Amino acid sequence: MENLTRHIAEWSVSRTYDSLPDNVVESLVTFAVDHFGVVVGGSRKASSQIIADVSTLWGPQQGTSTIVGDSRTTSAPFAALINGTAGHALELDDDHRTGTQHPGIAVIPPAFAMAEERGGVTGREFIEAIAVGYEIMIRLGEAHLGKSYNRGFHPTGTCGSIGAAIAAGRILKLNVDQMVSAIGLGASQSAGLLTFRSNGAWSKRFHAGHASMAGIIAASLAEKDFRGPSESLLSPEGWLQAFAYNNEFDVGLLVNDLGQRWSLVENSIKVHACCRFAGPIVDATLETVLREDVKPGDVEEAVIRMAAYPLTRALTEPRERKLNPTSVVDAQFSAPFAVATSIVRRRAFVEEYSEEGIRNPDVLAMARKVRWEIDPEAEKLWPSRYPCEVEIALKDGRRVKSRVEWPKGDPENAVTLEELRAKFVTLASPVLGEQGVGAAYERIAALRSLDDVATIGPLLRPRKA
Repeated sequence: MENLTRHIAEWSVSRTYDSLPDNVVESLVTFAVDHFGVVVGGSRKASSQIIADVSTLWGPQQGTSTIVGDSRTTSAPFAALINGTAGHALELDDDHRTGTQHPGIAVIPPAFAMAEERGGVTGREFIEAIAVGYEIMIRLGEAHLGKSYNRGFHPTGTCGSIGAAIAAGRILKLNVDQMVSAIGLGASQSAGLLTFRSNGAWSKRFHAGHASMAGIIAASLAEKDFRGPSESLLSPEGWLQAFAYNNEFDVGLLVNDLGQRWSLVENSIKVHACCRFAGPIVDATLETVLREDVKPGDVEEAVIRMAAYPLTRALTEPRERKLNPTSVVDAQFSAPFAVATSIVRRRAFVEEYSEEGIRNPDVLAMARKVRWEIDPEAEKLWPSRYPCEVEIALKDGRRVKSRVEWPKGDPENAVTLEELRAKFVTLASPVLGEQGVGAAYERIAALRSLDDVATIGPLLRPRKA
């Protein structure tokens, strides 16, 4: 291929709503509903409020674009920064397993903010924009073979700035040359280090917001013909090489069957407020606890059997902080905490991963009864699958266990429409009120038929319950 970036730009510019398969459109509407509910829910977190307050010091407090869950509006770049950061705060935003990233939180905020700024963007045009943003962002992650983590990079941030640039570029109706520049300018802003794990920092949340904002900056500059690199993806200095572990990447995973096979339909909706790789641990534990009616006082020991891929190690090391989390982020990335809260609380949602929830003495005591082992067979499947087994030894001598091949929320074990709505209502009701949450849900769910997606924005501002 003479120029990979131009190939991607041509494909991204040429997709139309009518060219999208029905299952792609259905998936994207589902992701949009889930996304906005998660952003509303995350808007009340301290990290979200800080980034909103700081951003509105720099940008307008009354602008064209919605700050979700806030009465203020601002400029499109700052709205994308704020909403992208807020939507990643709860660890409940959508996730792609082989892309090893959260695409929605980097792609939807810039597309929505730009659609509000421009006005008159139809639901179909919005779906076109996020379709190409999702697909290329996911495929960029797949091209790194799930190994970008080994270099210390967070793919939501590194892939996200390019996906965001493409989505924003579609809203701006960039031509091919401009899209080439937008991709290059987005790639030059790629960032996201895994150093948040050192102290439970909020920088991981910022990765999503930064990628969202970077996409708007890239696309807006390209619209005015600010020149970006002609080949930013595949060259000795290119993006694929720069973020690859041991120089390993596969261009075929980025371009093969592009537009024929859609990776985005394999995206997952998260149902647990913790790291995606801890999700199977929660599922396996809950399956056993509910099936056997296991009470906390019955438990002698619990054993997790899982793969040893890099991020799973982040769920178990350093051991003492995983047993006794010092922050919500610590708990979100703790395998023993995932088992313990599933046994004691019988769920792993927002309350369980709150400042109060992570200090529950019963949960912390249970966490010390958890140990883990490496399952070589599970490791062979990374990153295409995240299987996990949890075995609980009971004080009466019985050992009960469950193995999860497909975590809840994966396409093979998908959430139902009822479960999707319940998640949206649970997260958004405290902010939007009982009447407001219904109106917001219905408007977003009707995305395909909207004449102007900007009509969603006012429904995402706080109302009294």
